[in-house]
Amino acid sequence: MKEVSLLEMIGRSFAKVAAGAGVAALLIWLTYVMLDIGNMQSGFTLPQSTY
Repeated sequence: MKEVSLLEMIGRSFAKVAAGAGVAALLIWLTYVMLDIGNMQSGFTLPQSTY
């Protein structure tokens, strides 16, 4: 009946989405950093364009 429970539910769902997005962004950033360190000599060129 109170709006506190609804706001709490929305806040928790938003926190879950924010945490999931943060973890996904962190993993993508880590993989990008690892690939960048592995291909430091080639710079930002794609692996397909090796000519």
